[in-house]
Amino acid sequence: MAVHRTTFKEQVYDHIFSDVLEGNFPLDQFITEKQLMERYQVGKAPVREALIELCNENVLRSIPRLGYQVMPVTERDILDATELRLVLELGALEKTSRNFSGGMLTQVSRLNQDWWQEVISGEVDIKKRWQHNSRFHATLCSFAGNELAVEVVRKMIQLEWRAYAQMLATPEQRSEFFQASTSKPHIEIERALTCGDFDTAQALLRGDIMTLPNWLLTQTKRLF
Repeated sequence: MAVHRTTFKEQVYDHIFSDVLEGNFPLDQFITEKQLMERYQVGKAPVREALIELCNENVLRSIPRLGYQVMPVTERDILDATELRLVLELGALEKTSRNFSGGMLTQVSRLNQDWWQEVISGEVDIKKRWQHNSRFHATLCSFAGNELAVEVVRKMIQLEWRAYAQMLATPEQRSEFFQASTSKPHIEIERALTCGDFDTAQALLRGDIMTLPNWLLTQTKRLF
């Protein structure tokens, strides 16, 4: 099987997108090609190619003669992403309930073990939290056998990560958010699946998907 080798453009794209997700580019800051070339130690061509793709995906926008800016995540974006995730993930879990297997449960359990070791019992690492969250939900959705749905779920979680970086800008806000979301819903979902209680698993999954919009509704007073 051929090994995929990432191009310079793909590497730069990943670097920029990671910086966007981690909130390293404030919304009011202009990003220039020269700045990115120096930041990532690469040439102009891969930087420009990556910027074009990020603009096409509405992650960035080009401002003539000034540079690029991170596109703000709007209230409508969060509402739409949440609604789409609920439809796809709850539908996938309902379909999975008809042929749920021990192998699927093992995958869920392993993800939760990684979560425990890397996040809960170690230092709080925002990137690891979001990466685990994406892996857990994508894996659960994948059991229904629809790869397109899995990819959409990943993209919606990335959008929520951007919203998190944008709207919970201070360390205090981020700390409070994660303190409020440490009920370990993924572990509770695993327990429900172990018992074959898919109604409870559905309810827990719904609540988990609603964590970020509910938090923003309660704390910022400016959503929905």
